Amino acid sequence: MDLSVDERRRLQELVREAKDIVGGCLAGDGRPKTFAELEDECIELGDLFTAGLLLARITERDLEAPSACCPACGRAGERLLDEPRLLQTDRGEVGWAEPAYHCRHCRQSFFPSLG
Repeated sequence: MDLSVDERRRLQELVREAKDIVGGCLAGDGRPKTFAELEDECIELGDLFTAGLLLARITERDLEAPSACCPACGRAGERLLDEPRLLQTDRGEVGWAEPAYHCRHCRQSFFPSLG
């Protein structure tokens, strides 16, 4: 991935913000954290960020849309309850609720494609 200088600068700002959120190098008991403890925190934070970014990218659509077009006939579908989805990634599981619709004309349920 090729990032511009501005994109790299913005990501470095996010790293500083994340450091402020997770805190410094002291453990809860006041002792300095070991390198392994710091590494584990960074891995957990990286996994959380990766899962969140992946989820944001695979669900880029209007999740509040009351209807979507049926892929078979093009008519507006009726919104159903969201369908829970779970995806196993290299960094762990990512879960989300996928909007489901039903076409009364075709009598089939469908999931709108990603935007």
